[in-house]
Amino acid sequence: MRPLQALSIRRAGLVLAFFGTLAVSTSCQKKAVCDDVPGSCLALTVVGQGPFDELRTELSLPGGSKRVGNTSGNIDLPLTLRVLPPSGVSSMDVSAVTVAGVLGGATQQSGTTPPTFAWPDGAHIEATVSLEGAAVDGGVEDGSVFDQAGPVDLSQPDLSQPDLSGPPPTLRWTAENVPVGLRRELYGVWSDGTRSYAVGQAGTILTRGGTGWTTENSATGANLHGASGFLAGSAWAVGQSPGSLRRGATWAGDSGGLALQPGEQLWSVTAGGTAGELWAGGGNGKVWKRTGPAGANGSWTSEQALPAGNTVYSVSYAGGTVFAVGQRGWVGVRRGTAWQNYQYTDLAGSTSGRPDALYGVSAIAADSAVAVGTKGLAVRYSAGSWRPGTVKIDPAGNEFNAVWGSPAGRWFAVAYNGLIVRLDGNLTPTQLRTDGTQSLYGIFGNSESDIYVVGVRVSGDAIILHGTP
Repeated sequence: MRPLQALSIRRAGLVLAFFGTLAVSTSCQKKAVCDDVPGSCLALTVVGQGPFDELRTELSLPGGSKRVGNTSGNIDLPLTLRVLPPSGVSSMDVSAVTVAGVLGGATQQSGTTPPTFAWPDGAHIEATVSLEGAAVDGGVEDGSVFDQAGPVDLSQPDLSQPDLSGPPPTLRWTAENVPVGLRRELYGVWSDGTRSYAVGQAGTILTRGGTGWTTENSATGANLHGASGFLAGSAWAVGQSPGSLRRGATWAGDSGGLALQPGEQLWSVTAGGTAGELWAGGGNGKVWKRTGPAGANGSWTSEQALPAGNTVYSVSYAGGTVFAVGQRGWVGVRRGTAWQNYQYTDLAGSTSGRPDALYGVSAIAADSAVAVGTKGLAVRYSAGSWRPGTVKIDPAGNEFNAVWGSPAGRWFAVAYNGLIVRLDGNLTPTQLRTDGTQSLYGIFGNSESDIYVVGVRVSGDAIILHGTP
């Protein structure tokens, strides 16, 4: 069994239905979950019967702020969680710990620490919270939840990730001025905060340096599907042969080593961890990596990210980890030098004669990514693994084409019928807009109050929406 962290963080409130008893000692020598922790560590044992499909652990901090983590799966109690104070927070500042048993998104039972609770800085302590409920069958063995990548150790939750930074802004989605008569589909968009680029059908590249969009000469008539780049540096567009263009003084080919097969193309691109490093999704399960300077042509090499025969539609990079998603529900993650795969069987079939797929993925950290696709479905990577099961984020089953994640831990996804939804850390959707006269294909944000979305109207005219407060 591979030990994996089991909690991600978001801001949330809990309705306390039951207050259990709690015992605290000054040592957890008998608790293996804290043996390898040099600083503050709480061995939190939760007892009861359930049924629960999630445990929420809430830390109360000064000023009324909260940090909340969740352990999900078919929870079998008793279960001992390793709880660490958030980064930059002393355990002495944790005034209370609350655990809630959740079923179907609703809190069923909960327990909290007494007013005398104290967690000395640097100390290992034990606590036990009792929850009550009906018995639960199956799903968990020996304290581990079995997901698609193997069993996940629930003994190591992590409360070190930042929580949601307040409520999201209310956005207006304004159609931007594009060149008159531009009857082209726009597929991808990227911005460095100063200059923005939109790319699309028949070699279309638009740039926004002020308040309007103008056309740039791409020197190609091939479809361009994605754009990316570096702050105050070069930008790239990828698509059909020659596959990759770089913006220097002009747009020109940057495709050294990019040996695309006939009919093969690049579907997305993302900047990597060093200047000039790019990752692009292609055909036959391949992800292409670009190395070389940001201000000159580089060299491309391929890696087998997904099983052969499956197109990689989207890639994303964060914290040294590369994510790839594509046809038939296949997903991949590259940590270090090797790719690991998993298939979501809900997307292993076809819809309207086309293979089902995940069309967009966005990572905000090495341990946090969301992908969206066919049938209105979304999936999530957290706690070191692709999480089990798909989540329907549109009841109508609309097909989602792209997703962008904000540092606050929320994601924005776009679809046909002008649909834009916002997702929280549980993939709970909030519909932001819909318009049956539009198809939306790409999204990128500089912040939650500065988001670009591209697509096409039913008239065939290009559309760029700008989300601002």
